[in-house]
Amino acid sequence: MTRVIAVANQKGGAGKSTVTVNLAVALGQAGRRVLVVDTDPQFDTTAMLGLSPEDAPHTIADVFLGEAEAADARVVDAAPRVDLLAGDGRMADVELTLVSQVRREEFLAEALSETMQEYDFVILDCPPNLGLLTVNAFVAADEVLVPVSMIDRNAYKGAATLLSTLETLRRRRVDVRTLGILRNNVDARRNTFQTLNDALPALDAPLLSAQIPMRSGFHDATTEGIPLVLRNPDGRAAQAFRELAAEIDPTVVAVPDPAGPITAARGTAVPDPSDPTLVEVA
Repeated sequence: MTRVIAVANQKGGAGKSTVTVNLAVALGQAGRRVLVVDTDPQFDTTAMLGLSPEDAPHTIADVFLGEAEAADARVVDAAPRVDLLAGDGRMADVELTLVSQVRREEFLAEALSETMQEYDFVILDCPPNLGLLTVNAFVAADEVLVPVSMIDRNAYKGAATLLSTLETLRRRRVDVRTLGILRNNVDARRNTFQTLNDALPALDAPLLSAQIPMRSGFHDATTEGIPLVLRNPDGRAAQAFRELAAEIDPTVVAVPDPAGPITAARGTAVPDPSDPTLVEVA
C-alpha cells in the first residue's frame, strides 16, 4: 500500500526540501519506488534534484490548472527510483485561484489518486506556510513529517502551530496523522539544541530517533543539484537519512546500497566518493 507523507513546517529554514529530497533518495536506494511532489512555489526540491520547471514535461501547476494529468507530468528517474512532479513558481497564483473553488482542499488528493498507486511512497514538499497548498497536501497525505531546525529558537512555536492545524483538520474528519518531529540541523554543542531538545517532547507528537546533523555539504549539494545522499554517500548526514528511512519503513536496512547509487540526479555526473572535496565539514 502506498504511503503518502507531507513534509511541512510553516517556519522557513526548517529544511523541508532537503529532508524531502534526501529521504526520497534514501528510500529509493533501499529499493522503494518514490514519487516526490513539489508544491512549493519556490520549487527548491526540484532544483535540489538538478532540475528546473522547464526540464519537466509538465509541472504541478499544470496539473492544478487542468492542463495535464499527474501521470503525464512526471520526470521519471529524477534520481534512482525517484520520480518527480516538478514545482513551478506559478503555484503562488494557483493558490489564489483555489480560494473560490468547490472542494478546494481536495484537489491534490484527487489529482494524485491514480498515479500514487504505482509507488511505495509519495512525498509531498509543502510551502513554508499553512495556506491552501499546504492544506491540500495534508488532505492528500496519510502522515505529516515535521522537520524542526535545531538552530532556530522559534522552531518550537512553528511546530506547535502546525500540529494545532493538523488537530483542527482531524476534527473535520481529515484522516491524517503526525508521523513525527524530525530534528534537523543538529549540533549538540549549541545551547539552542539543548533548549529545543528539552522542549520538543512536550508537543503532542512522536519525536523520531533519527537526527540529521548540520553539515556544510548540504549547501554544496544544493548548489550542484545533487542530493547529499548521492553526493557523499559515506558521510554522516547520508547515513542519518538512511536511518530515517529505516525508522519510517522498518523493512529498510539502514546501510549503504551495496551496488552504490545507480546514477546521480538527472543531468549530473556520479560523484566519486574518494574525491577529497566531497568530505563533509562538521
